[in-house]
Amino acid sequence: MNVWFAAAAGLSAFTCALHVVLGGREAARPLLAAKDLDQIAKFTNYYCWHLVTITIGALGAAFAYASMPDARSELAVFATGTAFLFSLWSLGMIARFQLRPLQFGQWALFLPIALLGLVGSIS
Repeated sequence: MNVWFAAAAGLSAFTCALHVVLGGREAARPLLAAKDLDQIAKFTNYYCWHLVTITIGALGAAFAYASMPDARSELAVFATGTAFLFSLWSLGMIARFQLRPLQFGQWALFLPIALLGLVGSIS
């Protein structure tokens, strides 16, 4: 068993749960309650929020599968790259829009997942 991939799977599951609970309360609900947004913009963003939920869950599933004995690690390599890109995108948005790193902290959730995946890939 690859414990690094297992840890990445657990952290991905935690991140997905956090996304659903806190993201639902802080992002999805206010988005749906907004009366001044165009319907297409509102529901496209809501759709994207669900795509992120599915993607984070898939990261966890990919790492969980890759953690099993004799499993191939291609999915974990893809999941690691995805987590790195999510982290980098968050940091790029922080820089571009002058956001506060702790208030826009998605990078802090995805970077550890990516690092666990990286260590698991080279061990």
